Amino acid sequence: MPKKNGDKFKFRRHASIGAAAAEEDDRFLSECFVDTGDRDTLIDCSDPRRIILGRTGTGKTALLNRLVSDQNAIVIRPESLSLNYLTNSNILKFFLEAGVNLDLFFKLLWRHVFTVELLKRKYNITTDVAKQSFLSRLGGMVGRDKKKERAVTYLMQWGEHFWEETEYRIKEITNRIEEQLKSSIGAARISPLELTATGASSLTEEEKIEVVQRGQTVINEIQMKELTDILEFLNDDIFADPKQHFYICIDKLDENWVDDRFRYLLIRSLVETIRDFLRVRNVKIIIALRTDLIERVIRLTRDQGFQEEKYRSLYLPLRWSETQLKELLDKRVNYLVQLNYGRHPVGYADVLPTKKPGQKSSVDYMISRTLMRPRELIEFFNSCIDQAENRPMITKTMMLTAEGVYSKDRLRSLQDEWIGDYPTLIELTSILKKRTSQFRIDELDINDLEEFCLGYAINHVSAIDAMSSQIKSVTEGALSIASFLAGLFHVFYRTGLVGLKTDTYEAFQWSYTGPSTIAADTIDGNTAVRIHPTFWRVLGIAERSA
Repeated sequence: MPKKNGDKFKFRRHASIGAAAAEEDDRFLSECFVDTGDRDTLIDCSDPRRIILGRTGTGKTALLNRLVSDQNAIVIRPESLSLNYLTNSNILKFFLEAGVNLDLFFKLLWRHVFTVELLKRKYNITTDVAKQSFLSRLGGMVGRDKKKERAVTYLMQWGEHFWEETEYRIKEITNRIEEQLKSSIGAARISPLELTATGASSLTEEEKIEVVQRGQTVINEIQMKELTDILEFLNDDIFADPKQHFYICIDKLDENWVDDRFRYLLIRSLVETIRDFLRVRNVKIIIALRTDLIERVIRLTRDQGFQEEKYRSLYLPLRWSETQLKELLDKRVNYLVQLNYGRHPVGYADVLPTKKPGQKSSVDYMISRTLMRPRELIEFFNSCIDQAENRPMITKTMMLTAEGVYSKDRLRSLQDEWIGDYPTLIELTSILKKRTSQFRIDELDINDLEEFCLGYAINHVSAIDAMSSQIKSVTEGALSIASFLAGLFHVFYRTGLVGLKTDTYEAFQWSYTGPSTIAADTIDGNTAVRIHPTFWRVLGIAERSA
């Protein structure tokens, strides 16, 4: 064991192996980064994968931060774009409510922002003088090429304020589109006072048809041709050097940076814009998205022409192996000791209870209480450190006590993660409390379930989420208990609370290692359920072998 001034190593109060959130964990991330191979994939501009997908705590932000550090990438923070300016626009809300598809406009915003940010980085455009020098250089690139001429004309028209902040340009473009949309209905006898979402909802069908036609004409005339020419121009003339790569990174898209109705549309158009930028071979736009968020975006913005399979080649799903998680834990424990007690190497095996014959090792036990995500393992180990204050070792008793705290925290975190889809997830888990770790759905007592549904419906009269609606349907006799249970365990599986075995000849499947969802119509009374060990303590689960 490491020593300092002849004293034995002991865990100090408030010691930890890092914060759960990557943005609060800079010191450990820089020293204890575990390369899973995903970093090299992202750096490779020829690899189409550029949308980092993963559940909360899988290391999306950590990976993106590492890339930014290594490649000096351009960072765009959603909250800094002033996209709330869009949501506060009564004119945009009017046309959106009326039924005008604003997708082209949103793509215009993203393409313009990316183009200008890339040019600013390439030519160090930070002043008016630098901008004028760049525009002069552009003029010499035109020649007789009409596409280049259109691209340069566009840049000179919209690039008047290159040195301004991105939010300025967002407002500038939005104001122009607003004026065009407003002018389009000048002959439609609609008062400017009616240009709100409420005003749009009060339109007659005839008025709405006219508004949509006029508004859609304006949107469809957006200069996408010039923007397409710009992508070719960027690829052929600006970023043509294969030895010089440029990266744009965007994170925190799951936070409240803009009103939800606009946020899902903006993320959808962002994904489409990223795909368009594949044409610029030495530029890579990389974003991080939670898996549940991309699923919600697709579900809520899907239209007749949308084909999800066209975008799957862009996805880089994050998955961790047991070996990688152990490496991460080893590095962090060692770094904690180095920070406080000198440079003697030490790992998790030096401070965790030793394995007894026939038993699972302590670290394997801890990993089995995670959904294979780094954040969970860090939180569990930090809980163990709290119990081991002023001690050199973590005992089995300490680890079990820490597990109780950790299990409660994980259930609360799961609720936070899925609150957008399942705002009452914790209440729904009461159906699982004090059961054995494994059971068949038809073993659940129907009377207990009906009583649960009645109590839930009384306490959530105004709830409109999917599960609340199903429960109300049960109490009204419009939905059978069997159908309700199929929907409920579909949710439990999707969130990671349980694994399911829908056929006797199959193994248990889990959403974090297998398919992310299992269709509700494949779940019935014969489906076997296994509650994840992470939640045994908080739910009072008695283990039962398979």
